Formats: sequence, structure tokens, C-alpha cells
Amino acid sequence: MRKKGFTLIELLVVSVILLILLDAGYRFFINNYRVLQEEKKKAYIESQVKSFMDYVMQSLQMAYQEDIVVKKHDIHEDTDELVMYIPKENSDITLNNNKNNAYKIEIFRLDDEIYITKTNGVALSKKVLDGHIEDFSFQTQNEKINIPKQDGTFEEKEVLKYIEIKFKVDYKIRGIKREYSIKYNIRR
Repeated sequence: MRKKGFTLIELLVVSVILLILLDAGYRFFINNYRVLQEEKKKAYIESQVKSFMDYVMQSLQMAYQEDIVVKKHDIHEDTDELVMYIPKENSDITLNNNKNNAYKIEIFRLDDEIYITKTNGVALSKKVLDGHIEDFSFQTQNEKINIPKQDGTFEEKEVLKYIEIKFKVDYKIRGIKREYSIKYNIRR
């Protein structure tokens, strides 16, 4: 005679099956949560890259073209920096000799960060892509042009033709690394 109900073996089998299903569901949700966090971090880094590239391109376009220069950093001699002057007023079309009618913008790399310094009497420095930069370089090309003098003769001068900023970003997610570049032709 059989009593109504489940045997101990039946209950153990059902419990094991439920535990296996719960474990699979838990792993699925944990993995999806991890991927979601990685994608959020990736999107944040990509937005920083885009903001940096937009800022640099806009600054180059607004800058006094003849005063854009790549040189060694004043303090960190082993580091190159891009220096440009942007008018304080839109009506200023020429840079004063003492450069007090413009903001000085410096862009350089230290360790694995990009710094942007804007000087208007007081230097304001901002770190960009903190801890994610693997490679950062400036490439330039010069050209010789003839500049008319007041006496009607010409003087040959070597000037900057274009600048290219190349940098590599390590997303620190699944080994993702991307290279970016900004190319700008100097207007004359």
C-alpha cells in the first residue's frame, strides 16, 4: 500500500534540478550585469575621447594660426606640448606682442593622462582620460613661405603647415585599445 506524497529521493532530485536552474539563472544575470558595467565604462571613456577631440579641434580653429606651436614643455622637458592662443574677444584678429588679449592653451601628456591648461592670468589645469592613455604624440610638418616686408621685398620663413595629434586609449576592458588622431591644416 502506497501513501500519498513524495519520497525522499524524489524531493532530492527535484531540489538538485532547482539548484542547477537557480545557479544557471544567477550566473546569467551576474554575467549580464558585468557586461552592462563594462559597456557603461566604455561609453564614458568614448564620450571623454570625443569631448577632448572636439575641444582640441575647436581650439585649433579659433586660435591665432601663426602662433600655434609644438614645443618642449617648460617644466617637463621630455614632454612635447601643443601651445595656442585663443582670442578673448571675437573681434580681436591679431595677437598683441604681450599676448594679453588671448587665452593661452597648452595640451600635453604626463604619465598616462592628458592635461589641458588654460591660462588667463591664472592657470586652470584639467586632466582628461585619466589613467587610460598609452601613447600620445604630435606630428607636424613645416613649409617655407615668402612673407612680404614693408620695403616690398620678401622674406622666406618656415611655418607650421599641419599638425597631427595621435593617441592610443586603453579602455582596460577585455583588452580593448583604440588609436585616435586629430589632423589640422594651419590656415594662412
